Amino acid sequence: MTSLIIIFLITGIISGFMAGLLGVGGGIIIVPISYFVLLFLDYSPDYAMHIAIASSLGVICFTSISSIRSHIKLKNVNFIILRTWVPGIVLGSIIGSYSASIISGDILVNIFICLAFLIALNMAFQKEPIIISADLPNSKFVNLIISSLIGFLSVLIGIGGGSFSVPTLTMFSKKIHEAVGTSATLGFFIAFPGAVILIFSGTNIEGLPAFSIGYLNLAIVLLVSSTSIFTANVGAKLSVNINKVTLRRIFSIFLLFTCLSLIIEHYII
Repeated sequence: MTSLIIIFLITGIISGFMAGLLGVGGGIIIVPISYFVLLFLDYSPDYAMHIAIASSLGVICFTSISSIRSHIKLKNVNFIILRTWVPGIVLGSIIGSYSASIISGDILVNIFICLAFLIALNMAFQKEPIIISADLPNSKFVNLIISSLIGFLSVLIGIGGGSFSVPTLTMFSKKIHEAVGTSATLGFFIAFPGAVILIFSGTNIEGLPAFSIGYLNLAIVLLVSSTSIFTANVGAKLSVNINKVTLRRIFSIFLLFTCLSLIIEHYII
């Protein structure tokens, strides 16, 4: 039990720091670690990924608040983008979390592997952002589609959306610090509705771990959040001055190993 507590505390330190620094969303770290821990404790793979995703979203609710405060002070948050994208983000989160609740654990693992692999490749090889426009689209409908897709894909694998929203915002000519700060804020609007829906959708599931409310496990949320809320603040402050290219590549290697571990566990062992 002590080892498990330490694992989740360390997970919070790393995930919070990376979320604040790169805007990638700590969920990309929290989900696979929580999943492996639950399997180690002999919980059913049928719902282990559901618990990992819901608990990650719960952590992001806390972490994003800490990160948002820092980014607002640093003037990294674009409130015009927030007003434009939040409705679609929330809509995508609702649809994505409901979809996750009815999808089997096996399919969720496969979705996580595929999306995490694509995120890792993007982080490893994209040196400069691809610019497609000088600003966001003028069409409200196009913005709704873009933001809904970000919310949908993010909540489906339990992340705060930075892995999708940061590169998307940079494609629309937003500076990296502005993209990271705005993405961190959008993360709350992805995580909160997603966590709420997964709480209710898992209410009648039997055999869930202790301290679970629906699919959300309070023990995981509190342990990871207890450290991530502090390191997210540190990461956000450092994001202004640090060169992130090397760090992104190191993180991409971690993601690739995570995908490989999931493949081995899911298809070989």
